[in-house]
Amino acid sequence: MPELEEVGERATGQVSRGQNLVYTLPHTTESIAEFLTPALARVDPAAGGTQVVVVTRDAETALTISETVLRLSGPAGIEVVPVTSAARAGRIFKSRPVLAVAGSASELGGLVRASQLKLDTVRIVVLAWVDDILDDGPESVGALEALLGELGDAVRVIVARKLTPTVENLVERYARRARQVGVAETEVPQLPENYELPIIRHVTVAASARTSALRRVLDDLDPPSVIIVARDPDAAANAARTIRTLGYRADDKAIRVTQGDFKEAAHTVIFFQPPVTPAELQRIALAKPVEIVVLAQPGELAWLRELASGRLSPLTLHGPERRAHDREEAVRQELRAVLTQGVPAREIISLEPLLEEYDAAELAAAALHVLERERAQRRKAEASQLPVARARPADGDRPRASAGAAGGMTRLFMTVGTRDGVKTGDLMGMIAGEGGIPGDHVGKIDLRESHALVEVAEADAASVIAKVNGAMVRGRRVVVRAERDKEERERSAGPRGDRPDRGGRPDRGGPPRGGDRSGPPRGRPGAPRRGGPPDRSARGGPRRDRDRS
Repeated sequence: MPELEEVGERATGQVSRGQNLVYTLPHTTESIAEFLTPALARVDPAAGGTQVVVVTRDAETALTISETVLRLSGPAGIEVVPVTSAARAGRIFKSRPVLAVAGSASELGGLVRASQLKLDTVRIVVLAWVDDILDDGPESVGALEALLGELGDAVRVIVARKLTPTVENLVERYARRARQVGVAETEVPQLPENYELPIIRHVTVAASARTSALRRVLDDLDPPSVIIVARDPDAAANAARTIRTLGYRADDKAIRVTQGDFKEAAHTVIFFQPPVTPAELQRIALAKPVEIVVLAQPGELAWLRELASGRLSPLTLHGPERRAHDREEAVRQELRAVLTQGVPAREIISLEPLLEEYDAAELAAAALHVLERERAQRRKAEASQLPVARARPADGDRPRASAGAAGGMTRLFMTVGTRDGVKTGDLMGMIAGEGGIPGDHVGKIDLRESHALVEVAEADAASVIAKVNGAMVRGRRVVVRAERDKEERERSAGPRGDRPDRGGRPDRGGPPRGGDRSGPPRGRPGAPRRGGPPDRSARGGPRRDRDRS
């Protein structure tokens, strides 16, 4: 444990029993070792119970503290159990002694209320970083104050990036006569002459997603040269591994990873971890970058904005933007397909009155908005496996329309179809133009291979038949009739229809074929009579007359 022992030696004399401390340190893993090593040195494993409580802003910070302590002290050292889930942490508390724990004030308070975390054995409570906790909102502040109120005489160790009036007020209330033992870096390097740092752009990431975010930034920006800044060795190793998987070599001069050494210029500087001091941020001016990108967690943005003096803006990666553009292009292709089939006359007639009030582009945008809303509702209904009402039922589901049908629509039969090159827009334009009826009086157009079935308002059916019948569409003359005439003809026609008389030939059971023979009917010997048993009166001879006088 050489690293932990070295930090412990630097902290010797800083902690005495009952002494409250205030550290002013940047939010780094090195700072964790700086303030937590003296606290863990006071843990007595033989005494048992939880002796150190570290209050953090969120579970991510608690996890980082746990990982840092494990890396510095090794498996045999004092571990800090991170409370990323109250239920999981509660099972750990029940299964074995927990000497040190880290978590948000609300999660720790839940463990206290469940009697799983006993505060009577706690010797030291650490607030890391308290300015982040105070900036997290009233709920976090209330949970912190409630927890501090129950900790009694435990030593307070307060860590902050800087001593603001809010932090000083909390120190005065809960850590009186505290001694300041840590000072953040304050030296700010001078910027090169005639050079001003560019606006810093940030990509919001989770702590575990920095490597994937670095790859996406490199793919999107594709800078000619880049320096990747990592604060600690582990982060530098992860960044180096990422660029190696992208095909760069260790000696590639176009891209390199550094922990703060800026010996040469670069087009782009990417902070794999956010800068934590003004000096760290301004030191990159030595590389004279054209652009600066920072991979930052959501909780780090407030401090980063303060370091950048407000010169901070988000970087929109092309992945989500490209997917949005692809969706928009798909909608445009769909519109092109409709327009190439012919201008939809019905919709034009419906929208024509609105052109007096709105621009055509505005109307198209409103129509797209309605379309996307309806599609979203349909997708939502399909996802929840609810039945979706169809705007236009399939042919098998729609009863045939006739005069006087519900909605007052009549279906007309037209003798043109898809094999004639006819499209729905052609029929719509012909009906509206030749028939002279408004588009909203036309219903469904069912275009089939050899014919079309068109619904029109019942009151307009006769006029459409009279005016459209014989009109030309795509070089074909159209014959139009009411679909009900065809239905009635099919219902009235029998299996043979009205066939002409076939020479007076009687039905089956009459005289045998071969002409009209006079006399009584003759039959085969033994042939069965209609409706009776076989004739046994004259086997092999002429049949006797059945009617004897």
